[in-house]
Amino acid sequence: MRSALQQEDFLNQIASKLGRPRRFGIKPPAWEQKPYERLHQGLDQEELIQQFIASLKELRTEVDRVPADMFPDVFGSMLHQFQVKSAVYWDDPRLFDLHVPKLLTEQQVEHRAWQVAGDEADLRSFAARADIGITFADAGLSETGTVVLFNGGGRGRLVSLLPPVYVVILQESSILPRLTEGAAYVQQRMKEKEDVPACINFITGPSRTGDIEMDLAFGVHGPGKVHVILLKTANGAENPPSPQLG
Repeated sequence: MRSALQQEDFLNQIASKLGRPRRFGIKPPAWEQKPYERLHQGLDQEELIQQFIASLKELRTEVDRVPADMFPDVFGSMLHQFQVKSAVYWDDPRLFDLHVPKLLTEQQVEHRAWQVAGDEADLRSFAARADIGITFADAGLSETGTVVLFNGGGRGRLVSLLPPVYVVILQESSILPRLTEGAAYVQQRMKEKEDVPACINFITGPSRTGDIEMDLAFGVHGPGKVHVILLKTANGAENPPSPQLG
């Protein structure tokens, strides 16, 4: 309570210095023109998927686009490619539906789910030494090759941050055009009173940083390699409509 009172006093002092009363209930501007709404007009879902794949390749990110029944083969090849001996993954029903724990066991990969009920320090230690982290993305943004993660509970942030290789799985039907539609998607989920966590990550390719000499380095502050497995929509399934902006 003391901290809240101190904050109010601080804000009141700023308003006083500016010579005006405190402002409350500020409304965002209602723009007459929204050019970003027209950037992807005319593109169907297949064209958004192709743009998403092209964006990933520009980010040095490998991508496999496969039907769900071929997922075990692609997943196994990926484990072999990266010589995976240990893996940490989300405690997520979507990964269990794909039999990720079973596939890891068959490949003799040491693995653990991110279960918050266990020893947190031990789990963090395991994630820090794991070869790969595996999550399921809630959405993808075609313009930038970005994946959107709803973190929280068994969907720990460190799974996508600590291991040197990050593997992300998502449904191709969940791909949206760009960041504005991604933000609208989050707002839509909140309006529908779905379980939207406080932490939402937008991840675009491998970790990279540049120094003063413009040398680009990968994997300094997170995974140096990212592999995306894009699950094809089943025949006859309808793609969900993109959220409306405004």
